[in-house]
Amino acid sequence: MDTQVGELFKVPYSLNSVTVDGYVDPSGGDRFCLGRLSNVHRTDASERARLHIGKGIQLETKNEGEVWIRCLSDHSVFVQSYFLDHQAGRAPGDAVHKIYPKAYIKVFDLYYCHEEMMRQASAATAVAMRQQAAVQGKLHSSLQVNAVQNKGVGVDDLRRLCILRLSFVKGWGPDYRRQSIKETPCWIEVQLHRALQLLDNVLYTMPSDSQIQEE
Repeated sequence: MDTQVGELFKVPYSLNSVTVDGYVDPSGGDRFCLGRLSNVHRTDASERARLHIGKGIQLETKNEGEVWIRCLSDHSVFVQSYFLDHQAGRAPGDAVHKIYPKAYIKVFDLYYCHEEMMRQASAATAVAMRQQAAVQGKLHSSLQVNAVQNKGVGVDDLRRLCILRLSFVKGWGPDYRRQSIKETPCWIEVQLHRALQLLDNVLYTMPSDSQIQEE
């Protein structure tokens, strides 16, 4: 499903854990019930997946910036996590990680997230400066070609470091029939507020196009 259902569910800062399950009780506080959401476009596949979610997952924050997932469901969940990519030696966004029932695993680390967004922002600035130098003819001809061909990192790339995408029951990605999470019957996106705040700070410190041209 590629249509957002319901309003954004905000978890109070005072809570260090929240449960996302497939039941129909009213959501609130530390519990988000997916079955409560109404959706006229819900397919039979989505309804079957929701019934299989059961107790779902528990998201827990620990140690000033870590996020852990505990799978409470009888079925696996699948998560896109740049931290797990890093742990597995994979390129960012290159894998979807399967979390089995009863597993408890760290899926986000604020320190790693900040270090990575700083690295990518620095690399993007360097690419932009090389491109500007190429336009002004200040680079050797072979370097000019490389500078123009290299693409910088966009805001969306950096924002992906600050979110977790998770599907229930069905996986997606290069190892599955479904290539996009939007093709799975039931999925959620978790936006990590503190990480997004840090991203704002990083973007604020990046030089603008006009500043790069002046240099």
